[in-house]
Amino acid sequence: MFLLQAFLFWIFPNIHSVAVLGIVSFVVLMCYGGGFGTMPAFTADYFGSRNVGPIYGLMLTAWGFASAFGPLLIAHMRQASGTYHGALHVIAE
Repeated sequence: MFLLQAFLFWIFPNIHSVAVLGIVSFVVLMCYGGGFGTMPAFTADYFGSRNVGPIYGLMLTAWGFASAFGPLLIAHMRQASGTYHGALHVIAE
């Protein structure tokens, strides 16, 4: 899911069809929601069930930080370059 989402963010600037943009956006949002379902199991598999709470809490903290400051970074990059191409590539990486 993560690699698919990164690839789709990479190609977002090159989409010129409304229908394709809708489909790609739908797939990105499905991956986004799928992460919430799979990350606790992923955490338990890699770090053990005893450590799920603290590590998943750190993951959600990082997600919250990105959701608070990510749009600011994108807006700054858009103002500096005049396009979203660079910002979407940063998100993809």
